Amino acid sequence: MIHTLSSWLSRPVVDVCLVVFSVVAVMASVVLVPRFLAKLPADYLRSKSVPSPSMPLRVLRNLLGVLLVLLGVAMLLLPGQGLLTLLVGVLLVDFPGKHRLVVRLLSRPKALALVNKLRARHGSPALVA
Repeated sequence: MIHTLSSWLSRPVVDVCLVVFSVVAVMASVVLVPRFLAKLPADYLRSKSVPSPSMPLRVLRNLLGVLLVLLGVAMLLLPGQGLLTLLVGVLLVDFPGKHRLVVRLLSRPKALALVNKLRARHGSPALVA
């Protein structure tokens, strides 16, 4: 199995695909992640309930969230903003205890400072922890 995997990864087409994926992932994360974080309400960390959109929007949002989580994991090894992409993916996916987890992650001073810096670049008010 290892031999099969190494022979598959040694193909030039795979190298080109990985380079293209890395470039697209970096560009998408640089453009989309800050915009998404800027659209969060300033009191997102303090609110207890988040309104639920219609079912088709929830399905699309969850699919996008899973895709971003997978891209974020890949970007931990490849070039890109892996942690921020993971965070946005987690924000989009619905699961029990999500809001508590997000509040816990964003309440850390370094994470909150980074998110607020990105929000300031887009003219959004800082998140209030």
